[in-house]
Amino acid sequence: MKALVAQIEERLFSAKDTVCLERARLVTEGWRRYAQQPVAIRRAMAFRDVLLHMTLDLKTNPVFAGNTSSGPRAWMLVPEHTLRVDPQVEIEHEELKGFLDDKIPQDIRAFWADHASDGGQGHLAVDLEIVVNRGLRAIIDQIDRLADQGDEAQRVYRQAMRISLEAVIAWAHRYAEAAEQAAEAADDPVIAACHRRVAAACRHVPEHPARNFFEGLQAIALTHLAVAIEGHRLSVSIGLPDRALARFCDEVQADPGGSADLVAAFLLCIAANSFLGRGSKTQAITIGGADHTGADRCNAVTLAFLEGFDRVAVADPHLFLRWHGGLDARVREKALAMLSRGRSMPLLVHDRPTVRGFVEAGVDQRDAWDYCVIGCNELGIPGRMFDSALSLGCTYNDLDLLNRTLLGLADPEAIGSMEELLKWHAAAYEQVIGDGLIERERVQRRIAEKMPTPFTTALMRGGAERGVDLMAAMPYRIPCVYTRGLSNAANALAAIEQLVFVEKRFSLRQLVDALRGNWADERLWQAVQKAPKWGNDDDQADRWALRLIELRRSALQRLANGGLPRAVVCHVVRSLHHLDGRGIAASPDGRRAGAPVCDSIGGVTGTMHEGPTAMLASVLKIDAARDFAGGYNLNITLPAGQADPPVLGALIDGFFGDGGQELQVNVLDPAHLRAAQRQPERFKDLVVRVAGLSARFIELSRAEQDELIERADEAAGR
Repeated sequence: MKALVAQIEERLFSAKDTVCLERARLVTEGWRRYAQQPVAIRRAMAFRDVLLHMTLDLKTNPVFAGNTSSGPRAWMLVPEHTLRVDPQVEIEHEELKGFLDDKIPQDIRAFWADHASDGGQGHLAVDLEIVVNRGLRAIIDQIDRLADQGDEAQRVYRQAMRISLEAVIAWAHRYAEAAEQAAEAADDPVIAACHRRVAAACRHVPEHPARNFFEGLQAIALTHLAVAIEGHRLSVSIGLPDRALARFCDEVQADPGGSADLVAAFLLCIAANSFLGRGSKTQAITIGGADHTGADRCNAVTLAFLEGFDRVAVADPHLFLRWHGGLDARVREKALAMLSRGRSMPLLVHDRPTVRGFVEAGVDQRDAWDYCVIGCNELGIPGRMFDSALSLGCTYNDLDLLNRTLLGLADPEAIGSMEELLKWHAAAYEQVIGDGLIERERVQRRIAEKMPTPFTTALMRGGAERGVDLMAAMPYRIPCVYTRGLSNAANALAAIEQLVFVEKRFSLRQLVDALRGNWADERLWQAVQKAPKWGNDDDQADRWALRLIELRRSALQRLANGGLPRAVVCHVVRSLHHLDGRGIAASPDGRRAGAPVCDSIGGVTGTMHEGPTAMLASVLKIDAARDFAGGYNLNITLPAGQADPPVLGALIDGFFGDGGQELQVNVLDPAHLRAAQRQPERFKDLVVRVAGLSARFIELSRAEQDELIERADEAAGR
C-alpha cells in the first residue's frame, strides 16, 4: 500500500493544470432543459445530470472512488458563480493568472453572464455523523415522512433534496460498477483488490451506514466531493472525522499502519478535488479536542489522521488539531514531532477561548464543544452553523480604514490629540460594518433564491424539517465581520502618537502629505521606522491595537442596538494581505503604496525585534473569545534546529495557557528555502504554511516564496 500511495501522490502532483468542461456543459444544458421547474428542482436536476454523466476517474487514485472532473488538476468549473481564476490563487500561483481566459466556450460564457449569482457560499462543514453513521437513505426516509408538511415552497425544496440525495447514491453505484469492471481488467493484483474493495463499499455507502473504517472514509470522500460538485466556492471542509469515525477505533488500533495508509490515500483523494486546479481550496480537517464534559475526544482515528498527513505531502486539505490541557499524550507527541520537523501541520486551535466565544455568541454549550475549522482558520460548527465564516459583503481592513480617515481630513492641523483623531476614526467602523451587514443579508437572500444547494442543505441538522435552503435557515445564524490589517494600523497609530503628539517632530499635515507622496520625505520615513511596533510586548504600540478593537466593538454594539444582527469577528488573511495592499496608499506605519499588509495578527515581518515570546505576549493582550469569536490567524516562524518538541511544547502551552486562540507554526531554514527555489525538483515534499493556506513550497509564486524566506531570515536573526 505504501508504494501505491507514493504512485498516487506522484501522479497527482506531477499533473499539469488543464480544464474539464464536463460539469460546465452539463449544468448549462440542465439549466436550459429544466428552465420551467422551480429553481430548487432545476438546481437538483442539473446536479443529478452531472453525477449521472460525468467521467469517473478510477486511475488517478484506485484506493478510493470520488472525483470532481475527468482527471487530476483538470479544472472543474462552477459557472453559476464565476468563470475566472480566484484572485488569491493568481497571487499564489502566478502561472495561473488569466488561465481560464481562452478556455471557456463563448456559449457558456454568454449563458451565465445572464444567470450567474453573486457568488457561492462555501465556508461550511456538513454533518458527517449523519453521513457515516446513518447514511443518506435515512435522510430520504425522513424527507418522505415530511413530504406533505409545510407550505408549497417547503414541499418543493424537500423534493429537490430528495432528487439530490438519490443522485449521489446513484453516483456511488456508478462507481461500484466501474470499479468492478476495472478490477476484472487490472493486471496488478493489488490494484484489482483495491477496485473490488471500492466496488463493495460504493454499493453500500454513502446510502447506508458505514460498516468499517474504509467505508467510513469512502462515504466521507464521496459526500465531500459531491458537495463541491453541487457548486460552492472556497472552503468546503471536512469537519471532525475522528469523531464521526470513532466507532471504528478498535479496527484502527488493531492495524495502525494500514489505517494510516488508508488515511494517506484518502487525503490524496480529497487533494485531487479539481475545483481551482492546483489552487488551494482550503479544505480544513479538524481532529482532537475535548467535549462538553471536558473529556478528551482523541482516539485511534486521531492518530491515524496525524500519521496519514505525515506520510504524504498534501497541503490541501490542511489539518487542524484542537488543543486543550487534557490532550492525549500520544497525539501531543506526534503533533510536536511533525511541527518541529518543519511539516507546518497540524495547525493548532485552543478549545477554551474558542468555545467561550461561541457560547457568548449564543451557541449551546454542547454544540459549542463540537466546533471545527471551516476555512483558512475560520470557526464554525459542522451541520449547524456556517455564517461565522461567510465573508460575502462584510469585510474591511483596519489599515485601509485608518488611511481613509487621515486622507479625508479637511484640516489635519485641527486634530490636537490622539483622542480627537480616534473620534473622527470611530465613525468609519460603524459605516463600513453597518453597510457590510446589510449587504451580506442581501447577498444571502439572493443566493438562496437564485442558486440554492439542496444536497448540502440536506446534510445540515434540521434541513429536512425546515425545508428551506441553508442560506436562509440554519440552527445558528451568527454573521461574521471579516477583518485584516490590525498589526499595520496599530503601528501606524503608534508612529503618529510618537512623532506628532509626543516628540512633536512633525505635524499631522506633514505626515498626511508624506502618505500622498508615497514617503518621498526620507527623513520622516526613517523616523517612522524607529517608532514602537506591535509584536514586541511594548505597551506603547500594543495599546493601539486594543483601542482599534475597542472602536470596532463599540460600533458592533451600536449597530446591534439599532436592529442589525449581533455579529462575531474573524481575522483571516490567506493571500488577501497582497490583494488588500494593492489598493491601499502609503500608510503611517511606513508601508509604501501597494505593498502587502501584515500576513497575520502577529507582528509585521521585519519589525519583531524581541523574539517569538514577545510577539505572543502582544497577541495575548487581546481577548480572543470576546473580540475574535470567529477566529484569528497567527503565524509564528521558528528557526530550524531551535524548535525541538520540548521547546515547542512549552511555547504552545504557555500561549494557550494564557488564553491564546490559534497558532500556525512554521519551522523554517532560509537556506533550505533558497535551495528549493534553485532546485525545485529536490524539494517536492516541502509543505509550508503561508497565512490562511498551506502549500507545497515549489508550487508557490516567487512573491509568496520570498515572503516565507523573509520570515525565516527574521526568525534566524538575520
